[in-house]
Amino acid sequence: MDSIISIKRLSKTYNSGFEALKTVDLEINRGEILALLGPNGAGKTTLISTICGIISPSSGSVTVDGFDIISDFRKTRSMIVLVPQELTLGAFDTVWGTVRFSRGLFGSKRDDAYLEQLLKDLSLFDKKDSEVRTLSGGMKRRVLIAKALSHEPKVLFLD
Repeated sequence: MDSIISIKRLSKTYNSGFEALKTVDLEINRGEILALLGPNGAGKTTLISTICGIISPSSGSVTVDGFDIISDFRKTRSMIVLVPQELTLGAFDTVWGTVRFSRGLFGSKRDDAYLEQLLKDLSLFDKKDSEVRTLSGGMKRRVLIAKALSHEPKVLFLD
């Protein structure tokens, strides 16, 4: 299979001296679903944050679809999306406006047909004109996922 993420000898030591990642080697193939499990402090968030380009590694390398996360950071950041744990939505924005705006943030061309299908797939289309603040917690989470998928990334992280 073809790897989408390749991690080689990745380490991260914070200024405090805490070693969050100790020589991680990992290949994630296209279409593969991977769950990171472990206790608090195991390095799960550090690993995801490094792949996403939020944290710089101390050593090692990460490539996404063959592009290095440091030297090709603009390219790799456009291919990856992270859905956060916290709800980070504008309360008075509509579902449609929120998702459409997110697509534009990544420089993707307008594609209302894609966004309509995305909202249908996430059972949100009937709420497309609703303000986000009126939705249940579960629906708000689905809006976060719709926002993340709006620009058609190659890699999706759910935190």
